[in-house]
Amino acid sequence: MQELMRVEVMSYSKPGEPPRPVTFRFNAGEVQYKGRVLKVLDKKINKWNGNVMYEYLCDCTVDDHPSKIKISYERDTMNWYLRNL
Repeated sequence: MQELMRVEVMSYSKPGEPPRPVTFRFNAGEVQYKGRVLKVLDKKINKWNGNVMYEYLCDCTVDDHPSKIKISYERDTMNWYLRNL
């Protein structure tokens, strides 16, 4: 099972569409990391225990280092989660 890390995300959305991530930040111990989404490569809709989650595969930069991440948005609770970095 994958661990989910809760993150703070700035996003935008159009009427009738799910939000898309723009920037995010998270804490790992005492260190705070900031990231910016450059491009959304893929979007999937998953149901985890009956909760609808939008999962995005993104090209991004985290503290000026390029990487690919999976970030998820839980529709019912409006929380964002980082799946892998």
